Amino acid sequence: MGGALAVLLRDIVLGLESVLFPSRCRACGAELDGRARLLCPTCRDDMTAPLPGDWREACLLGGGDGPRFAPRPYDGPAGEAVRLLKFGGKKRMAPLLAEAVGPLAAALKERYQLDTLVPVPLHPRRRRERRFNQAEEIGSLVAAAVGLEFRRRGLARTKYTRPQVELTGKERRTNVRGAFAAREDFSGKGVLLLDDVITTGATVRECAAVLRNAGAGAVVALAAAGAGL
Repeated sequence: MGGALAVLLRDIVLGLESVLFPSRCRACGAELDGRARLLCPTCRDDMTAPLPGDWREACLLGGGDGPRFAPRPYDGPAGEAVRLLKFGGKKRMAPLLAEAVGPLAAALKERYQLDTLVPVPLHPRRRRERRFNQAEEIGSLVAAAVGLEFRRRGLARTKYTRPQVELTGKERRTNVRGAFAAREDFSGKGVLLLDDVITTGATVRECAAVLRNAGAGAVVALAAAGAGL
């Protein structure tokens, strides 16, 4: 019985380790050495690679009535890191995403004379469900790294909406219309508006309009990952 119990316990431990510490990279499927860090070194290096010399063209997302940027595409490792943070609750992805975003944030700060970072807010109900705002987690680290004033509560989400991922582009614009309000005065401020991901740009477009109505000058949207790169 002692030997059988030992084998059973070993199998339970190995089973738990396979769940808690998966052995393959969540982005590319490569086998991970030792305890899993969710993403392999190659994918992490891909996320944090230096910006290209033509960063403005390479990182600019199309469409919209204001500049919007992302350092990496959503269909790569950065997108997987966002999903692990946003839907998987893996908050240790936030520093990695902040490291990936930081150089572009610094370049945008200089190019557009920005002094303030505002994260895209969650509705209080959604925040209670998720227990954190992924844009805040990334944004606070980016602001500290590049020397921007961090206004965590600068914007509020005043309307509970359906998740954008469920909707078409036209539906997304309607879904977020009137969903945000400014909680502070942004007169004379150059604002870096930070979100986890930009796809159609409906959310950041609505937030940018609210910030400009609250007095902001330049408003530049930045996400950890973007569709269309």
